[in-house]
Amino acid sequence: MHTIAAFFRDRMQINALLIVLCFVSVLLLRTQSGASYATYLLAIAMLVTINQWNDVFSVRLMWGTVVLLLYLALTSFWSNPFVGREAFSIFSRAFLVFFFVVAFAECQLRGQLQRWLGRAMAVVGSIATLAAIIVFVVSDPADGRLNGLGQLDTHVIAALVYGVVLIFVLDTLVREQSLRWKSFAVISGILITCAVLLSDSRNAWVSVLIGVGVFMLAHATRDRQRFLAGIAAMGVVFGVLLAGLLANDVSREVLLPRGDSFRSIIWSSVVSEVIQQGPIFGLGILTDNDVRAGGNTFIHPHSMYLSVLFQGGLVGLTLFAVVVIGTLRVLLRHYDSSDAKLALGVLGIALPAYLLDGHELIDKVGSTWLLFWLPVAISLGFRWSQPAR
Repeated sequence: MHTIAAFFRDRMQINALLIVLCFVSVLLLRTQSGASYATYLLAIAMLVTINQWNDVFSVRLMWGTVVLLLYLALTSFWSNPFVGREAFSIFSRAFLVFFFVVAFAECQLRGQLQRWLGRAMAVVGSIATLAAIIVFVVSDPADGRLNGLGQLDTHVIAALVYGVVLIFVLDTLVREQSLRWKSFAVISGILITCAVLLSDSRNAWVSVLIGVGVFMLAHATRDRQRFLAGIAAMGVVFGVLLAGLLANDVSREVLLPRGDSFRSIIWSSVVSEVIQQGPIFGLGILTDNDVRAGGNTFIHPHSMYLSVLFQGGLVGLTLFAVVVIGTLRVLLRHYDSSDAKLALGVLGIALPAYLLDGHELIDKVGSTWLLFWLPVAISLGFRWSQPAR
């Protein structure tokens, strides 16, 4: 009882628990509204204790994150059509993202990832992955693709989030010394790899492979410069291999059974619309970004980078790039830390995956929180530790 009471008197323990509940909500709850309750509790907990963390605003990366979130939310006012209720919802989501980033950053700063938060993410994610595989086997979906449970209702998003879980599992394998945890990590790693393969998402296959490669290379290479050289070499190998596969008719058919899935049409249409209507400030986050071409309607631009460009123009894309580059610089500066290597592995999945998928940088709790805002939060935690603290 004394241990339990001490747990709930520790603000960091409560925040870490709420973060795990947010993760569970993404994995298990079907509706975003239901999944958001944990984020509301987290936001309330952060607001109540604001005097204990407001020094985070002394961190430059925090301001970059705030400006990005605020600017994209402000694009609601020049969206077409402007709907006040929807604009309020966007601002609410931006605040929830902000509180999540600060809460996770402080948990990382206080060492919660090493204590139990990282293990909890690995265990919860592995159980959810097993449940998704069981549902897949029992239901035998007509398209033959494994879709996730909860918010992971498409095969691509499910596979990418399971890739993040795989990074946490590998992190557990590296950190833990006991045979029990290492056995868990090996079994879970095999299970999650099967789930990613069963998703039949080529984007996820490649992106998760890159993320795992980045994570393993980071742990195998002690020197940061050698790591960067290894990343460059890995990029060249991937590029040559991909070019060779696409040059052969048989391998191209296996790799891209649906061709480019109309990506070239979608992207050219989005870029053309942005150039014509709002190249500097974008068309607004509430503007319909469905692409209609060739008698088909494609929901969103199928690229996070083009989505940010569509919503916020070159200003939004520049702010996004500033946060990405700032995050990577901090993680590389703290390259010796296992937390930094975990975040690099997650970004190794997200950044290439966002070339072909993704469309909502500001959203209720979901895949973007895990793929992008989580590594940003870890990076923020590192920078937060350097000022007066």
